[in-house]
Amino acid sequence: MEELSKGTRISLPILEALERDDFGFIPQREFIPGFLRGYARQLGLDRDEVLGRYRVQAELAGRKEKFQQMPLFPAPGGAAEELAEPESEWAERIPPREKKKIPWKILLQAAIVLMALGLSLYLHQILKKTEKGDQNPAPGANPPERSEKSG
Repeated sequence: MEELSKGTRISLPILEALERDDFGFIPQREFIPGFLRGYARQLGLDRDEVLGRYRVQAELAGRKEKFQQMPLFPAPGGAAEELAEPESEWAERIPPREKKKIPWKILLQAAIVLMALGLSLYLHQILKKTEKGDQNPAPGANPPERSEKSG
């Protein structure tokens, strides 16, 4: 181990911790991958495999630290109040479902298109009415030519 320590420039207590897979012993966790690379290189091991195993083990350890067992059964003589507290506590820990977000730009574009269509329909109807008004005089109104001939 002393030769390994000299070859890797890793202190003996840290090497022993690496051998035990006791990563909690090493205070600066960000140095662990570097220690493992040097350790693997010195021993002739595949460093990618060693680092991959470390990452899996670190992920599992992190999940284990965060995990809390939910009580399955109420405590003996458990009142409903005792059950209500853990439920609310767990409800806060469960992440809310993510809603599907519709980008506001798409909604704005759709609104503009609908407004443009509505405006064009409105203008089209007004033009139709004015064209009909020019072709057909209003009922009861005499054209100017007839009024001059009759008088």
